Amino acid sequence: MNTYHVDTRDKTDKRYLARCLSQLKSWGAPTDGWYCTEVIDVREDDPEAPLSECELCGCKDVRYEHIMQHDYYFEPVTVGCICAGIMEGSILRARKRERMLRNRSRRRKNFIKRRWVRSDRNICYRRYRNQDIYIFEGTRNYTVKVGWYGTSTYKGRPINNFLSAVYAAFDLADPKGEIL
Repeated sequence: MNTYHVDTRDKTDKRYLARCLSQLKSWGAPTDGWYCTEVIDVREDDPEAPLSECELCGCKDVRYEHIMQHDYYFEPVTVGCICAGIMEGSILRARKRERMLRNRSRRRKNFIKRRWVRSDRNICYRRYRNQDIYIFEGTRNYTVKVGWYGTSTYKGRPINNFLSAVYAAFDLADPKGEIL
């Protein structure tokens, strides 16, 4: 076995870790005890949206932003997966969060493509993950119902088209809160 590559990679990882911890110290921020409050897919609604930049290491190719919070630091820090793992002390946990959001993103993409059944009363319905999903078309707006939960807004706005109603239905049927 060639140990040269293993040693080089280990040194690179240690340098990256040291650089991230050094950046936190330069801000006067704690180096441990951070926790993730939210993970955001910057390309959730627009596949052509620009990628984000990690506030800790400066990487400009961050698609899944981990919002890190600390009880003794005055503001949240938006970072990529590896930096989030360094801040919270578990890269595996950060990778698991990102993998779950990546899988949810794929499910969402497939959910949009699937067919809906339209009843004679202008009600569209289908099943997803053992749940009945209904989209009610009103005169100007749409209402979505999944189980006991319903909404007539998507991202704070009234739902006025079928595609927004489908997105709202997915968010109700497959909530993002299960990722954290």
